[in-house]
Amino acid sequence: MAPVASNGYSSSVETIRQTEYAHMNNGVYLDHGGATIYARSTVEAFASKMITGLYGNPHSENSPAKLSGDIVDEVREKMLNFLGASSKDFDLIFVANATAGVKLVADCFRDLAEKSRDRKFWYGYHKDAHTSIVGVRELTYGQSYCFENDQDVEEWLQFPDNSFVNRSNPNGLGLFAYPGQSNMTGRRLPLSWSWRARHSESLQTTYTLLDAAALAMTYPMENVFQDPDRAPDFTCFSLYKIFGFPDVGALVVRRESGHILTLRKYFGGGTVSMVSSFGDTPWHRSKGLQAPTYKLHEGLEDGTLPFHSILALGDAINVHLRLYGSMRNISAHTSHLMELLYRGMVGLRHVNGRPACHIYSENKDFTNPNKQGSALAFNVVLSNGGYVSYTDVERMANHAGFYIRSGGVCNPGGIFSLLGYEPWMTDRALSAGHHCGSHGISVLNGLPTGIARVSLGAMSTRQDVDLFIDFLRSTFVDADKESNLNLSAELSALSATSTLRSIPSDATLEQTMAAETVRATLPEYHRKPRARHIPFLSHLRRVPKPMSRTPSLPVMNIHSEMHAIR
Repeated sequence: MAPVASNGYSSSVETIRQTEYAHMNNGVYLDHGGATIYARSTVEAFASKMITGLYGNPHSENSPAKLSGDIVDEVREKMLNFLGASSKDFDLIFVANATAGVKLVADCFRDLAEKSRDRKFWYGYHKDAHTSIVGVRELTYGQSYCFENDQDVEEWLQFPDNSFVNRSNPNGLGLFAYPGQSNMTGRRLPLSWSWRARHSESLQTTYTLLDAAALAMTYPMENVFQDPDRAPDFTCFSLYKIFGFPDVGALVVRRESGHILTLRKYFGGGTVSMVSSFGDTPWHRSKGLQAPTYKLHEGLEDGTLPFHSILALGDAINVHLRLYGSMRNISAHTSHLMELLYRGMVGLRHVNGRPACHIYSENKDFTNPNKQGSALAFNVVLSNGGYVSYTDVERMANHAGFYIRSGGVCNPGGIFSLLGYEPWMTDRALSAGHHCGSHGISVLNGLPTGIARVSLGAMSTRQDVDLFIDFLRSTFVDADKESNLNLSAELSALSATSTLRSIPSDATLEQTMAAETVRATLPEYHRKPRARHIPFLSHLRRVPKPMSRTPSLPVMNIHSEMHAIR
């Protein structure tokens, strides 16, 4: 990768796209937060090894098995080096994905807590946490607490004895978990919290878990691991978000903290040195408790590892370093693109001056990579202030060759806090029939129930950003004045019916119209009743203005290919 420009952008990525990512030429991929795209060289290197080498189960002792075992050890060390974590201070446990890493830690804490007097452990988590982090609370028997903002965390760390965090025993076993980056908005959270918890006199029995799945995609993780004293006790990763392939995850553990995981109950194949099956008191010996004979990961990696995937991971690391040089280069590159994306979307306005995009973020500095990652959450807003269904935005984008994500994006706390929901409102949404996924209710009582998300990766380019902004402009902004007026009138009329609440706007909409007259013009309503659903009317389903695309990105006629959108 050529040196980045002064603004951080690396034009060499445009060449890399042609040689390594030709499979991306059939559209504009903007869902790197879900999974980034693999390089051609990674697949070729892996395929070459698979058809020329012989690899056996590493739990055996024959030559093919020993080869696999040696490769696993080599790639484990290589992955730690890539993350900037010394193998002297950290160990790496291979898992299926970040969620599996979270569950491993949670299960260990649950098992150890059963030996305490109240048989519980305390669990605190940040509201920006992924669903997989939130789910740990179900193992605490009600002793959990959600920090609603950064300030709540700061106050707890400063005055842990004076803060209400639903903790019955301040000296009992505890775990605090938070994301390094919101997978919804891309906002990056303070990395200093782990160090502060570790050095708090009142939190010596509280450990920290960092969800780095979203953060690690475009962030230099040596900033997290270069000082072991400041690093989290446990950090989980989904490595396909960094490399695209293979589909494998990792849990990085501070060696000084790892012993607490070895006290779990469950044991799988390969994690024990001996097991008894008969007698009144069957027993086993965990390898995790037999240091230094065995290493920490040997007591925690249950069953046969996905050794073929780990083989591919070694190639993915090599190719990634060859193409991009370092994660710092990627961080600078994507930070510049995010600034362009943010400014471009903020600049989209209707003829009446109203913004066309509502961008959700508690961070207003999109130029600082320490505060903002490569994801952006938004909803499209009509000229009268009503929201376009996020599922319709994704569907229209998909038909036009732009691949984004929409919905709750597995971030319940972030979604409902930034969208302005209170607890009773989430209960109302559930009772109205809303649920996560593409078949939920997109707009309920005037408020969206989710967002659309754009996320960029190492191989994203300026053209990707420019084309997407052009798509938003041509599809949702560049309407003639008459169409805007008709659309505004129809939506205002529908808001007066018994099935739709008023549409929120900067100023309250007070226009009314006879609902039956409007319904007569909308055949959708005669076929199937729609409860509390703001329809996406045909005025916006028009052919976008021609965009400057490469030959591999043909303009699609979304007017002719789209089904009726509601």
